[in-house]
Amino acid sequence: MLQTSYWSCAITLDLLVLVLVRLTSYLIMQQGILAYLVKLNSSEMNFLEYLYCKYYNFQVRMGNADVAPFSSMLIIAFIFMLYYFSLFFLAIIFIPKGLINMQYFKYFSILLFFYSIVHFYFLLVHKGKYKKVLKRCDAKNKGSIGAILFPLIAFVLFNVGWILKMFQNQGKF
Repeated sequence: MLQTSYWSCAITLDLLVLVLVRLTSYLIMQQGILAYLVKLNSSEMNFLEYLYCKYYNFQVRMGNADVAPFSSMLIIAFIFMLYYFSLFFLAIIFIPKGLINMQYFKYFSILLFFYSIVHFYFLLVHKGKYKKVLKRCDAKNKGSIGAILFPLIAFVLFNVGWILKMFQNQGKF
């Protein structure tokens, strides 16, 4: 009975992946969706540049101007990982025990952390790209509320996630 259940889950997952791949390829072929994705990517990059500029300026004010390009990138990668772990904590509250292999999660988390560092390095720092980002950001000179709320929300979500998981383990949730 266990083998039948395993194979039916595997077939269901294969069909789900096939449907998602076909649906994605159909949507990408549509011009409106492609234009929307380009616009979405542009707005995400603007927010990433905004964060990088604010954290860079913070590092310079704190006296770390020589390592500011790299430390700003590491701050963004660390906050990204806080969001990842907070989403994981909130997700495992609803996923039954034993469904996720924690060894794979551990290796995937390490891989994702190093990938995010390399990705942000090539996106923001490599070959002096940070100088262009800083020039564009200085021209806009937005407020700092987004740069303050971005890590604050990640920290709050992370703590809410592990506290809810603790209550679940104690049987109170």
